[in-house]
Amino acid sequence: MPKIKRQYSIALVVIAGIALLIFGLNYLKGRDLFQQGTVYHAVYPDVSGINDATAVLYHGYKVGQVLGTELMPDGSGRIAVSFLVHEKRLNITKDSKAELFSVDLFSRGVRITLGSGAPAEAGDTLQSSAQLSLTESVGAQIDPLKHKAEAILASADSVLSAVQLILNPDARRDIDASFVNLRATLENINATTRKLDRMIDQESQHIGNILSNADKVSANLAANNQHITNVLANMDSATAAFANGRLERMMADLEGTSKEMKSLMASLRSGEGTLGKLMVDDSLYNNLNAATRQMDLLMEDLRLNPHRYLSIFGRKDKLPKLSNSDIERIREAYPPKP
Repeated sequence: MPKIKRQYSIALVVIAGIALLIFGLNYLKGRDLFQQGTVYHAVYPDVSGINDATAVLYHGYKVGQVLGTELMPDGSGRIAVSFLVHEKRLNITKDSKAELFSVDLFSRGVRITLGSGAPAEAGDTLQSSAQLSLTESVGAQIDPLKHKAEAILASADSVLSAVQLILNPDARRDIDASFVNLRATLENINATTRKLDRMIDQESQHIGNILSNADKVSANLAANNQHITNVLANMDSATAAFANGRLERMMADLEGTSKEMKSLMASLRSGEGTLGKLMVDDSLYNNLNAATRQMDLLMEDLRLNPHRYLSIFGRKDKLPKLSNSDIERIREAYPPKP
């Protein structure tokens, strides 16, 4: 009997030690085994800074803590976070949000944002979101500054290279020559300006006369404004008259005349009428040409042998002269043999 009591005592001591060890470990992790609550879940792509002792806060007030994290079995690489909410007075709904945020420079927490939907049940997965940690935020702000600093250093290097190039003796001589040329250019501009001032002074009277004439022209235009208005009104009336059909009738008459001219020309080309026959048949031209030739021969014969036609020009010659007409008749009477 004493041995049995001793074994029970040892077993009770071992069980008590194990329970004390478990309680101590959970206490060190921030867990309270005697505290009751509701377990919820949320899924995040990154849970950096989250551990089993991470606090769950609502407006800065601790309402629970993280129980553990586990990789999702769907192969997406996302991580599920389970947390315990022991505050029963907090009405967590299905559309509430569990957001990861930076509590301080090194630790993060879970912040609960309540929704307005139906109450959530134990084991539900809440909506999730995550803010950048302080380190990531500082890095995101420092990276642009780093790039700008690198660009500034590159620009400074270029400026130093340009300064070194300017300090080169050849470059300094070129710069001195450029300043000399610039000074000469400015002196030329100054001299041109003085000449222009003198020319304006000399021609000021002429310019005044031109402006006076311009004023007179403007006055004449103003005085004849009514006449100009009447001229424009007459032009409008003429334009309106043309628009009322006169121009169309004129164009119709021109078109009719053009058609008649085309018909007349067609008749002439076909040889109708006296003028058409003259244009198409060249016999009249040939007869006129032959008659002109005969007239020329007759006049030449009259000049050489006037006694043939008029006896008053002298006595008759026994041997008359042969004129071109005689030669032409002889040729016609006795043509050369082929």
